[in-house]
Amino acid sequence: MSAADPAGDAWHVARTMRALEMLALSPLSAPQLAATIDTHPRTMRRVLERLVVEGYVQRSGDTRRIYAPTMRLVALAAQVLEHSPVARRGRPYVELLHERSRMAAHLVAPSYGSVVCLCHAALGSQDEHPHLRELVPAHATAGGKLLLAHRDGWRRSLVAAGLAPHTDRTITEAAQLDEELVQIRADGHAIEDGEYQAGVRAVAAPVVFDGEVVAAVSASGRRLDIDAVLPHVLRAARDLTQDLADGERR
Repeated sequence: MSAADPAGDAWHVARTMRALEMLALSPLSAPQLAATIDTHPRTMRRVLERLVVEGYVQRSGDTRRIYAPTMRLVALAAQVLEHSPVARRGRPYVELLHERSRMAAHLVAPSYGSVVCLCHAALGSQDEHPHLRELVPAHATAGGKLLLAHRDGWRRSLVAAGLAPHTDRTITEAAQLDEELVQIRADGHAIEDGEYQAGVRAVAAPVVFDGEVVAAVSASGRRLDIDAVLPHVLRAARDLTQDLADGERR
């Protein structure tokens, strides 16, 4: 492929993005990345050295040459989250959910084995997770389970990697998780009961865009009354879903 070949340029860009994606999960050497992305180690080392020059990746000083993301890449990811359409449109609904429920309110989206918090609203005394931009385990949280219920491939990959316990109530058996996800799809919402934080309950509902569940709205708290809070969570998710659809039509 020549440097002027558009298809070749696209392939190089895709390879670079895949390398950054893998480094976001764990620091790796050039040979390790090359094996994962199926390219030659020398080619991968050239890509990584260019990313070092640009300030997106840092290299360890020892002979192994382990590469890891820099804060510049972290800041870029934070900006993507901050300005994504779902996060931008979701903020007022999360804030309104917090006001109506008097509980911590969140908007979360899938992120590998976790979910990432796109929006967060809470009183200073409310320490329930997730906080803004925080990653929390999908299988142990209401928002995560809600999203898992609509993503079979993602669920299978999480189960294959193992379901780690966070409290004595965390679901760690694949069959039990599958059973709960079936119930979540039937109910249209998910409940968390001390599975990630002892004593914290949460409830989540789906945000749909273009026929796909893209995020989950949730409320959490140590004294959360599921029956009282659920209507507010369902309303926030429904209103955000409608807002996203209206924005697409404009």
